[in-house]
Formats: sequence, C-alpha cells, structure tokens
Amino acid sequence: MAPDHAVRFWWDRWRAFFRLQRGYEYRIYESWQMRASKRLREIMHGIRNKGAPHGWIQEDLWARLVEFWQQEDFKKLK
Repeated sequence: MAPDHAVRFWWDRWRAFFRLQRGYEYRIYESWQMRASKRLREIMHGIRNKGAPHGWIQEDLWARLVEFWQQEDFKKLK
C-alpha cells in the first residue's frame, strides 16, 4: 500500500486536469483511488513477471522489491 502522502500527491496531480463538481469530490476520489490502485497492481505484476525494472524504478528500490517478492510471507499472499 502506498503511503498517504504519495497517494495525495498523485491525486492532486490528477485532479489538476479536471474541474470537479462540488459535493462529488469524495466519491470521485474513492473511485480514482480504486482504479489507480488496480492499475498500479497491474503494472507491478507485469514488472515482477518480466523480471526487469522499468526505467523509473531506481536500482536500490528494485533490489528491495525483488527481495520482498522472494519472501515466504509475500508468496503466501498469491
């Protein structure tokens, strides 16, 4: 799960492209969060299956992800 400050950052970036009707922002935020979360899972799943990082993932983070994916606790989540 992404930290709250990261989610808020991406929400603010996305929201800047739209004019949201008052009273609907929270419902739109919930929908956006659900869809963004699903999309990020799909991206990370593809990266993990491919076995190679995208250019936006730093080498040290990639090493930590690979280590995390190899843990038994993660494998039990599948």
